[in-house]
Amino acid sequence: MAKIKRDTKEAIDYGQGRERMNPDLENKLKSQKTTLSKNPAFPDVDKNGVPDNFEELVASKRFKDVVQKVKHYTGMEDISGQNAFSQLQRALMGAVQKVMQIESQNKEYLENLAVDLVIKEMGIPEGAFQFDAKLVGMGGINQDRFQQQGEEPEEEEVEAQFGQEAEEDLEDFMSAMEKFDLEKSKRRFINALIQGSSKKGHYMFELVRNELNRIDPQLLNLYGVLMSINDLIYWMMPDEAVQMMAGNPSAMAGKEEIDDTTDPPTIKVRGLFFPVLIHELVKGVMEVFGTQGLPDDPKSQEMIMGSTDTLPNEIWDLRLGPVIWEKFLQAYPSEIFEDDKKHIQHYLFARFSALDTKKFFEVAKQILSGDPKGEKFLKDMVNDIVSDLKKRDLDDSLGSYDDDDDDGDYDYGSDDYGGDDDDDDDGLDDLLSGLGVSRPK
Repeated sequence: MAKIKRDTKEAIDYGQGRERMNPDLENKLKSQKTTLSKNPAFPDVDKNGVPDNFEELVASKRFKDVVQKVKHYTGMEDISGQNAFSQLQRALMGAVQKVMQIESQNKEYLENLAVDLVIKEMGIPEGAFQFDAKLVGMGGINQDRFQQQGEEPEEEEVEAQFGQEAEEDLEDFMSAMEKFDLEKSKRRFINALIQGSSKKGHYMFELVRNELNRIDPQLLNLYGVLMSINDLIYWMMPDEAVQMMAGNPSAMAGKEEIDDTTDPPTIKVRGLFFPVLIHELVKGVMEVFGTQGLPDDPKSQEMIMGSTDTLPNEIWDLRLGPVIWEKFLQAYPSEIFEDDKKHIQHYLFARFSALDTKKFFEVAKQILSGDPKGEKFLKDMVNDIVSDLKKRDLDDSLGSYDDDDDDGDYDYGSDDYGGDDDDDDDGLDDLLSGLGVSRPK
């Protein structure tokens, strides 16, 4: 009898709510067939409990958070069932029409407000980036850089890029494949963190409540309805249907890209709505620092990103990333959330991303499982960053700062962190050296 009871338990912990995610997503989570499943960063979950794996644990919390947001902004107490979903779809369409009408009269103001908000809340140093943020109409997002499927290199290419030059036997070939797989898993996890942080940007509009109220008192709640229902749709439709919807040019809501040919580099974003613009700006900033997680070699970078940076992968990053990012923020030392220290979060993210795969996954697993060792590791990193910044400020004040000997980069190759030294001078490096980080070539 106990066995039957165990088998009939739901894989997802829905709490007391009646709302349920799409069965297709439940099955993929339970069978670990999501594009994030079995990532080496994910800790084990007690097999005697529910959920049975880390993806289910993350999805359980995220789904409940999304449902709560929808209820908060729509005022609906029960959003379960097809009738409620149809009502939400109508509310979404109504919000879209009203928001576009209001924003059309205030585009430039909202574009500038989005940039100012992100700079302030993320602690971006003055002059670190140029920003090109524009609100566009339906169908105004260029899809050029979106991949539906990953491009897997030939085995010979993997061996050439990731294998040992001196050895060519089967054992070393397998180690080359393993290294490539680990680098891909690392990239996938960093992408989930980036998407998680940017997804949180969906609701940063609450921080400029007064400014939005001056435009139109309806706008704040309309944004809440718009973004919360959009989040819910990712959970209420089958995975393939969401992919088709996201791949439709007319349904594309936002896009970001980094132009490293300008000085300083430009974060270029396009979005249908103000909250989407914020989302893409946050994502762009985080993407710059996340590039520290890639190997130095351009060909290796291309192979990894060609395999991992796809639309189906991004959809699962958007679903699960916010909770993963929350867990990382909870492990950050509290002092780096103070207004005058927020910029340290970027140094920390870059340094963490630059760890070699072995240390990267060890620390990530500690953080996600709540192991105090993970928090201590990040705390030690922050202490080193603060020490480096103080030393650099002292060197600057004494006039002894020499770009040829020390270009401002932190030492990612230290024994403590297990990375490789990197002394690039191209593209984003002028920017990043000013921020205390470097970018792989």
